[in-house]
Amino acid sequence: MMMTRFRERSVTDMKRVFLADESHALLIANLEKRTFTHPQSEKSLIEFFKSERNFAVVCLENGELVSYCTLTSVLDEAQIINVATAPEYKRQGCAKAVFERIFEECARRGIITVSLEVRESNSPAISLYEDLGFSVAGKRKDFYTDPRENALIMIKNLD
Repeated sequence: MMMTRFRERSVTDMKRVFLADESHALLIANLEKRTFTHPQSEKSLIEFFKSERNFAVVCLENGELVSYCTLTSVLDEAQIINVATAPEYKRQGCAKAVFERIFEECARRGIITVSLEVRESNSPAISLYEDLGFSVAGKRKDFYTDPRENALIMIKNLD
């Protein structure tokens, strides 16, 4: 596995945004438990990081995970698996900074298309994604459970 130094980006003096590795699996798993009805375990996240196709970006403040995004890629396409921001850090620019770092990493990897699914009712997330240049490309009926809901498929072209 090729090791490369990745640039760290500072959102504020106390927040850092950077490419994660398996040492961040527990932090991500803990935020997933706070955010999702079906969170990934630390073990599954450690496995996730073993594939070169997978990557994640995190935003830490004083060592605490405040936002993250996990992705997987095939050829020149990336699919966002999960993205979350701790409730107390929403609307502070953390997720936007995470996405900016994701787009840099995608460019470095030759990825030209990023896609994601979002709950049809999650208007704050949809608004953020639209502000970041994503557009609705379709719908997946009953994609989510607990509660059952459609997903919007959103895509961003990076080229």
